[in-house]
Amino acid sequence: MEKSKLNFQTLKCIVLAFFIIMQVYLIFLKKHDALDLDIAPNTVPSPKIVSGVTVGQTFIAKKNNLARIDVKMGTYDRVNDRDIIFELWAMNPKKKLAFKKAFNASGAVNNRYNTFKFKPIKDSEGREFYFLFYSPESTDENSISIWMNKANIYRQGSFHLNDILSKGDLVFRVYTKRPVFAELGRVVRNYSGLFASKTILIAVILFFEVVQIVFLSKLLDMTFRAFKGGMNVQGENGKIS
Repeated sequence: MEKSKLNFQTLKCIVLAFFIIMQVYLIFLKKHDALDLDIAPNTVPSPKIVSGVTVGQTFIAKKNNLARIDVKMGTYDRVNDRDIIFELWAMNPKKKLAFKKAFNASGAVNNRYNTFKFKPIKDSEGREFYFLFYSPESTDENSISIWMNKANIYRQGSFHLNDILSKGDLVFRVYTKRPVFAELGRVVRNYSGLFASKTILIAVILFFEVVQIVFLSKLLDMTFRAFKGGMNVQGENGKIS
């Protein structure tokens, strides 16, 4: 019995250690898509993306590891089936194509953000980027648009029509890959008082992590006792009188 208890304690320590390691990994090491830019609202659709028309937008990346751009599209509530090309260009220190993807317009969701993910660009912080859409085969009746705001609502970037600076800004979101821990400052900045304290938020997270560890420990103890009780009953039933 003592041996089984010792084995259980060893197993319990292994399970708890694994749980703690996974929590540390998920909070401090694993990188998630973190929102950096959210340019909205939309007021008008861009010109239709037809043959000979290019619709694009420049922006400044706020953080390193730029990895995702969401763009709000309009399909005119119809089925469009021509291919659209999405390109992302790094504009400095020299112009370079960072990502390119062809997709069929039938996959665009009307009045929703459509996502473009790519390999994180490690040194993206502070650099200017330019994304654009074009479609060699789309027609006026078989094309999509990008939602935009007719005013210049984003001062650090600009809307481009056929690579020419134009008034307005596209409606889009920019994400970079960062650990959850790196996002705590952004989480609290919209609050006031105690809720605006990063230290308080960290204390709350640690409290709940401890609660989870204690709960898991108690659950393992209950499981062991139930298993031990079942073994005892089986042993007593197997005795020869």
